[in-house]
Amino acid sequence: MLSTEFVKDIAPSVYKLEKRFRLVERNFGLPSFDPREKGLVALKKTIVGQQLSVASAAAIWGRFIEADIKDEEILNNQADNQLRDLGFSRQKISYLKSLAESGLDFDKMEKMENEDVINILTGIKGIGLWTAEIYCIFSLRRLDIFPAGDLALQEAAKNLLNLKNRPLEKEMRKIAESWVPYRSVCAIILWHFYRNFKSRESTLW
Repeated sequence: MLSTEFVKDIAPSVYKLEKRFRLVERNFGLPSFDPREKGLVALKKTIVGQQLSVASAAAIWGRFIEADIKDEEILNNQADNQLRDLGFSRQKISYLKSLAESGLDFDKMEKMENEDVINILTGIKGIGLWTAEIYCIFSLRRLDIFPAGDLALQEAAKNLLNLKNRPLEKEMRKIAESWVPYRSVCAIILWHFYRNFKSRESTLW
C-alpha cells in the first residue's frame, strides 16, 4: 500500500526500472505521499474541482461542506438552487446526482482489481479515466496505476527522459509499461519533479 515510507523504501527498485528517476532524488529529494479521502467525499471533491483553479475549487468545496447538503436532497432536485448559489454549474449538479444514485460499494471496491474499479467508476456520469486513476492512487493507494492523460506527467516525462516532444496519452502509457509494477510510485516521482523543475531555473544534466 502506498505511503511516504513505501516510496522511500521502494525507490532503489524503481531506479532499476528507470535510472533517470535517481536524478530527481539527487536534485529535489524524494516526494512525500499525501493520501486523500475515500468514498463519496473524495469523488464529490474531484467533481467540484474539475476545470477550476485550486483556489476556486477550495472555496466552492468549503461552502458545499458547510451547507451539509444530503444526497437525498440532491437526488430529489431539492438542492438545485442552493447548489447553483454555491457555485455549481448545471453540468456538475447532474454529475452529483449520478454519483448519488450510483450505489457504489466502496468496501467492495477496496478488494477489487484496479481494472474493475476503474470500469465501475468510469461508468458514472462525470467520472472519467483520469479521475478514476487518481482515486486508485490517492484514495485506494494502489501501487501500479499511471494516469497517462495527465499533462503534468507528460511534461515531466518530456523533460526528465529528454524527449523531443511532450508524449501524448498513448505514447505515455507505452513508456510507463516498463515501470510495472510500480507505476504509481513513478507517477508520484514525476509529479514531484514537475513541481520542482518548473519552479526553478535548473538543469539535471
